[in-house]
Amino acid sequence: MTPVSRAREVIVVGGGLIGSLVAFTLRQAGADVLVLDADRCGAAWRAAAGLLTPDGERLRGPLHGAALESLRRWPALVAQLERSGVPVSFRAGVARMQPGGGVQTTPGEGSLHPPSVVRAARQALEVVTEHVHALVPDGRGVRVRTAAGDWHAQQVVLAAGAWSGAFGVPVTAQRGQALLLRAVPDVGARYGPPTRGFSRYALSRPDGLYIGATSSRSESVTPDPRAACWLRGVARRIVPEANGAEVAAHLVGLRPVTPDGLPLVAPHPTLPGVFVATGHGRHGALLAPVTAARIVGLLEQGVSA
Repeated sequence: MTPVSRAREVIVVGGGLIGSLVAFTLRQAGADVLVLDADRCGAAWRAAAGLLTPDGERLRGPLHGAALESLRRWPALVAQLERSGVPVSFRAGVARMQPGGGVQTTPGEGSLHPPSVVRAARQALEVVTEHVHALVPDGRGVRVRTAAGDWHAQQVVLAAGAWSGAFGVPVTAQRGQALLLRAVPDVGARYGPPTRGFSRYALSRPDGLYIGATSSRSESVTPDPRAACWLRGVARRIVPEANGAEVAAHLVGLRPVTPDGLPLVAPHPTLPGVFVATGHGRHGALLAPVTAARIVGLLEQGVSA
């Protein structure tokens, strides 16, 4: 029999931005929640920019509507998170540099600091560092198998980011790289002029000036010098005053992506009692509030595959 100390109402597998905010929202709703996080190198939230920009990310179709709804939810969620005493650096307004040299500001959009969001959410949560090996429905719920033994939950939320594919969902890794620069004046959040290919942006954060971002089909977490060179060029174009600034960090994160580019927020296709919240690609910070609300609704309904 599973020990009582290892039984929970809900276990969230993955404690990144999506997993932590899903768990935080469930906890706010009164659920008994445990987060099991493998603390992997390359987790996307550690390298994420934190831009909340549906238009800047050129979202279309169902993603655009979900992003707008999520953007509306962020201010209230920020207020709840900051009751922990951890500021998440939420800022309104994003500037877009125009081809002719002008700047257009979109006040409805904004930015925040993903590592601080995760830290704030975790203040209210029980988080255990464990590598989950398997999820096994057993008729009474779901057995969560780890190297240190089994846990048991009535329901499980799979939010393991780029590693979710190990649990039978179509998610793969897409590497993103960014630079953090030191000692640069506050520039807010800026997008470079529209171009084909990668979005180019810069934003001031508590940990430095963030310059992003690349995208490639790779699972390597080793920084690529060619990416650093390209990012330096982005910095010179968008923030000329950053030219020559010292690099504080070369960030590498593995974004979870799906074949159709849409997040998976639904019951697991083959595992009863398991719900999936992953596959957000480069839009995890933007879509986290609406994802958390959707998962709470699914668990309350008791929907299963």
